[in-house]
Amino acid sequence: MRSVAMLASILALAGSAGSATVPAPILSTVHGRVVGWTRSGPDWFVVYLAGAGNRSCELGGSASWRMALVATKPLPAHVADDRPIGMGGSMCGNQLSWVRSGRFSDGRHREVAFMLLATPSLGGTASIYRIGRERFRKVASFNGDRVVIRRGVVRVSFDNRGRSPRGELVDIYRFSQGRYRLAAWH
Repeated sequence: MRSVAMLASILALAGSAGSATVPAPILSTVHGRVVGWTRSGPDWFVVYLAGAGNRSCELGGSASWRMALVATKPLPAHVADDRPIGMGGSMCGNQLSWVRSGRFSDGRHREVAFMLLATPSLGGTASIYRIGRERFRKVASFNGDRVVIRRGVVRVSFDNRGRSPRGELVDIYRFSQGRYRLAAWH
């Protein structure tokens, strides 16, 4: 009986902590179900679902993946840029893997990145966007099963050779002359 009560209190705390973690500026400005977010300077980068799903899948129906930049200056917080993520809508099996902010490409520009998995059998796409004048500009996209982004280098790995473009397990891209270029594969 005591362990059941303890488990119930742990689950209650976990539920309240999870629902309280979306920052207030995001909740008050983004009209959709927030799935991932990260701070980028004074702003927030948000990946969210807009529209309604259907009874069998919350990602089906008219739901679509979107991204937004929530600016906090000047107050009140407001959406500075909002656009669809190029999957053509959402579908059952979609999953946001991660969301990050940093200076990924050349180390000088504020950037955001996220990886959206289409389904486990299809793999995913990681995208990097540069933020300038409260607007997004796409830098690059990488298709694979796992994508790791570090300053100037992106490592894309595949679960097996049949899922990759050249039959490789790993691609290494380096940022050079304003874009990412394939530097090595194996």
